[in-house]
Amino acid sequence: MKILIVDDSLAMQAIVKRGLEKFGYKTLDIKQSSGALEALNIIDEWKPEIVLSDWHMPEVSGLELLKEIIKRELPIQTGFVTTVNDEDLISQAIECGACFVLSKPFEDEELHKLILPLVQGANESQRLLNDETDELAASSDLVLPKLSQLEKVIHRFLSEKVYLKEAAIQKFSIEKKIPTVLALFEDVESQKIRALAILDLYAACTLGGIKCDMPKAQIMKMITDKMLTKKMLDSCESVMSDCAFAFLDRKTRKNLRLKSVSFTSQSFPKLEVLFQKPASQRVDIQCDSDGFDTSYITVLSS
Repeated sequence: MKILIVDDSLAMQAIVKRGLEKFGYKTLDIKQSSGALEALNIIDEWKPEIVLSDWHMPEVSGLELLKEIIKRELPIQTGFVTTVNDEDLISQAIECGACFVLSKPFEDEELHKLILPLVQGANESQRLLNDETDELAASSDLVLPKLSQLEKVIHRFLSEKVYLKEAAIQKFSIEKKIPTVLALFEDVESQKIRALAILDLYAACTLGGIKCDMPKAQIMKMITDKMLTKKMLDSCESVMSDCAFAFLDRKTRKNLRLKSVSFTSQSFPKLEVLFQKPASQRVDIQCDSDGFDTSYITVLSS
């Protein structure tokens, strides 16, 4: 993944680059720029996927750089690493399309937690949810998966020591539901999102960890750190792909397929709205497995 660092301070460029090189999640291809105008030339030629920019720079500010990226409709995720800590300015940046604003000085772990959702595709999942899930309520062709059928899939592809049962309707709270893992399921023919599963961090780590035979100590460390490794997310994706067999389109008689799985460490408006869906459009699941505490999955559809 290509990341462009934009800062008029060479020392800060080095600090951000060093922090990224410690990331460890996946290989990052990093370039640096000392100003927004130079950055735009690099963007045109190199096409980075992420831009990390300072705010206050000569000639063109970081906010103006962000606005130009948005104006050109470039597929670039932009974050700020800056001395700015004014809440009004930070809100302005987010409203303009910034993924995050990280105030200096910062610890490498803070940068890693903000970069991880960008690398793991959380922003793309949010976009898809904002664009498409309003259509879920318009269709009655999709039935929610039956717990008995979903548990059979889990037993067949994961472990017979994982048990599912209906849970009370889950309410959204940042403390209990963030970070979270989102699994989006699509219709094979239309490629439209027809259902989604929201896994709390404990569920994602437990199921993913069992899938890849990860030691419990490593699983618990990820839960404590609130960060998933690539191996864990890939394993969780494999579990959700298997679970797609439990989602059936009543009209076509075809199963859905997994579209994407992503990790997000921050709440966003659409996620909170989804938790308000009525009981007829959801199934809340309690997940228990030997040696682990209870975790929860919420499945939503029309």
